[in-house]
Amino acid sequence: MPGADLLMVNTFDFPADRFYDAGRHMWFKEEAPGLFRVGITGLGAKTVGDLVAFMPKRVGGRAEAGRSIATVESGKWVGAVRVPFSGEVVEANEAPIDRPELINQDPFGQGWMVAILADDPDATRALLASGLAECGGP
Repeated sequence: MPGADLLMVNTFDFPADRFYDAGRHMWFKEEAPGLFRVGITGLGAKTVGDLVAFMPKRVGGRAEAGRSIATVESGKWVGAVRVPFSGEVVEANEAPIDRPELINQDPFGQGWMVAILADDPDATRALLASGLAECGGP
């Protein structure tokens, strides 16, 4: 049974300590001031199917609002993972490069994608908290 720290929609968990872009199935967790860990939700992972490839943007690379920070591939879909804010990629999860199924199996844990230090932490936090954040793209 979910508690105050967990929202459950259908059979998918949505931890309350994160921000979400529901339309793009993305989550963002502020782990330190201005530092946001990024991933896709369990519902997003289920929607795209079993992942067979994951390629994150390299550490030190720029994350631009609406632009790709990673590419994922499943048997039925290849696409860009986008974020709604700009910053520097300061960490990239290498585990799913060799084991992309981690994103399907543990999207809020071992399946995270990148960590980004936002250019404007206050504006990023306000955008994500508004519920109006959209990662953009096709």
